[in-house]
Amino acid sequence: MIDFVVWGKPKSQGAKHKKPWKDSVQREAPAQIPLLAGPHRLRIDYFYDGTTDLDVDNIIKPIQDALEGIVYADDETVVDVCSRKINLQQLPLFEVAPPILGAALTRPRGDFVFIRIADAHTRLEFS
Repeated sequence: MIDFVVWGKPKSQGAKHKKPWKDSVQREAPAQIPLLAGPHRLRIDYFYDGTTDLDVDNIIKPIQDALEGIVYADDETVVDVCSRKINLQQLPLFEVAPPILGAALTRPRGDFVFIRIADAHTRLEFS
């Protein structure tokens, strides 16, 4: 399992200037040697301060593409995605926050994205 944080507002798939965002994702992602074999589960939590006009589905593809060649060989190995946005001013209760997420939540630095890549579940769960 890989957890990391990227600071800043994510760019959507349709954004004209998404390359700097993808570069940020690549800089923060811990490189995997060898690259992880699939199938993978990708979790994207966008923490924003105040309001946002981004749709959760539009921030997935630039992140998936940025991780190619860094974490996995091809984004086709991602078979399960959970993407959501969370207002920092209305934080829900966390059962257990990963340490890197807990550290990010204690810093007043603005918007950020928590990304987790893990093995895909071996059984389907509907919740």
